[in-house]
Amino acid sequence: MEAPEGSLRQGSPIRAVIAVAATYIYFLLFAQFGFLHLLAARGGGPDQVKASMLSMGAAGLLASLGTGFLLGRSWGSRLLPLGFLACSASAVAALWAESFGELLAVAMAVGVSTAVLTVSLAASLGTFLPGRSFGKLVGLGTGLAYGFCNLPFFFEGSALVQAEACAAVALLGFVAVRRSPAPGPEWAEHPHRPALGDWDFRRIGFATLLASFLALVWLDSAAFAVIQETLGLKGLTWGSESRLWILGATHFLAAAAAGWAIDRGIFRGLLPITFALFLVAFTLLQGGRPPAFAGPLYAVGISFYSVALVAYPAYRGSGPRRIPVRWRSALLYGIAGWVGSALGVGMAQDLHRIPGLFLVAAGSLLFAAWVWSRQRNLLFQVRQIARIHAGALAVAALAGILGLAASGTHEEPAPPGPNAERGREVYISEGCIHCHSQYVRPSGADIDLWGPHRPLPRDPGPPLPGNRRQGPDLATVGLRRSSAWNRQHLLDPRSVSPGSRMPAYPHLFKDGEGRGEDLVAYLTLLGAGDAQERWNLTRGYTFRADLKSGRPESGRALFLFHCSPCHGARGDGDGTLADIFFRPAANLRKGAFWSVSWGPGAGPLSEGLGRVIKFGIPGTSMPGHESLPDRQIADLVAYVQTLADSPPEPSPRTAGESP
Repeated sequence: MEAPEGSLRQGSPIRAVIAVAATYIYFLLFAQFGFLHLLAARGGGPDQVKASMLSMGAAGLLASLGTGFLLGRSWGSRLLPLGFLACSASAVAALWAESFGELLAVAMAVGVSTAVLTVSLAASLGTFLPGRSFGKLVGLGTGLAYGFCNLPFFFEGSALVQAEACAAVALLGFVAVRRSPAPGPEWAEHPHRPALGDWDFRRIGFATLLASFLALVWLDSAAFAVIQETLGLKGLTWGSESRLWILGATHFLAAAAAGWAIDRGIFRGLLPITFALFLVAFTLLQGGRPPAFAGPLYAVGISFYSVALVAYPAYRGSGPRRIPVRWRSALLYGIAGWVGSALGVGMAQDLHRIPGLFLVAAGSLLFAAWVWSRQRNLLFQVRQIARIHAGALAVAALAGILGLAASGTHEEPAPPGPNAERGREVYISEGCIHCHSQYVRPSGADIDLWGPHRPLPRDPGPPLPGNRRQGPDLATVGLRRSSAWNRQHLLDPRSVSPGSRMPAYPHLFKDGEGRGEDLVAYLTLLGAGDAQERWNLTRGYTFRADLKSGRPESGRALFLFHCSPCHGARGDGDGTLADIFFRPAANLRKGAFWSVSWGPGAGPLSEGLGRVIKFGIPGTSMPGHESLPDRQIADLVAYVQTLADSPPEPSPRTAGESP
């Protein structure tokens, strides 16, 4: 059957790939990331961010439904190119918006333009794509979008770079579709496009797919919010340029594989497989020693269901009581997209783990929808359930095997086990007790700096409260310093703590008895079980200085003394210790502080930077500077914020000199 009159025949597949890629680059890099990043950078607090997200979501939902209605009009073909123009204009407007009222208006414009674009694109894909390569081309466009968004230059770029890039990409999308026709009924019957069962396009069948996508979008959005707000998880997922390159390549390959599967009639199977991937990835990320592949596993799941989400409205169907393609697109993106995202982000605020209840709820909804979709044939249903469960178990087993194989690549050492007992003896014999305590006092500054307070443990003996405290308390040092940092600190204390009076202990690592590694293992265990309470204390810490009024000139001297050994004198991430740790020191001149939480529930940028400098980043070798007065923390915050705009010249002062 021929395509509808007026459709693009010459080069249409290429234009469709460009349109899909441009749409999801704009959505991922700007609507989901860049705009909230821009809002946070311009001083938007948690209440303002929440109000902006609510406005964007409400506008997106209404615009999605409105677009479904307008696509049925004779001029509906104009909505797709207009959507691209509106998205480009929204990104440009965000660059000029300063006041909260202006930013709120831009948030609504972003919601409306994104909704018009996504719904009209999904409903119009049939005017571009040939049937036999439909899935491959959808996968190619989606994979290119995810790969582009994970390029370090854009992912770690400033909010201005992201907005400008998305405005240009949206204009490219407009050029690709400026002559596109509205979807017609003839296209829906394309004989070569893979089909679902007719029931999947009717009311109950469509409802089961809608519920499935709603569960996955909700779970993905909740997990993303938790990871974004939890610096340890964030570092494990997007913590370095190499990880971003790996994630980008993973997204692209997974999207291509999903498109290949769709062309072979596999569609519904992608959804439970996605949930199985999420289940394994989230479990690994929240474990004690996440393997390096946990983040890419999460990326595979995202790409699988994203390709299915783009492709489903364009599937052909036949028979009576079919839901038209325009309404499939509108309801899918309006309810599963906007409502699912809002529910996930809203429910995940202030959480720092992905609750098991979320996984159970999303899995139950997905499973119930799948079972209901197959309720007409019990035998077929049982067989399919067995196959899907077997596939999920196979994925989980493979992940476990790979986890064991990859565990040696993680920065943290193997679980200390009995070595920690010997390490305690080393701690006592080397006289660490004479300068360090292991008892956080129940009042005063102790709890803020080293907490939480715990009664003095008397078993095993002897207790180690410390004779004098000349160095920091070590009761929770395993939560505040990584194993790699502790090892380097024992080898050469002043390399990581300039000005330290602590003696070096290289002989512990040269005696052939492993005493140094035993001591590191013992230190790693200190604070075990207190991670959540420690996190809550650092999040609730009230700075005694205005972090927005720091003095950059004073901060520069502090930076050269305390921070340059890892970050370098200019903040390029090229300090003398930059390559010692598994995750290299951050390049602070990029202007995007991805170690700082932003978005729903996050405070101002200055506060986020202050907490990172004061308390470090859990799960990485970025240490805290707990003993620095808050006035000096404010000075460091002010200086770090100037690095991207005005890179300083190297100072003649060396890193080991006192400021």
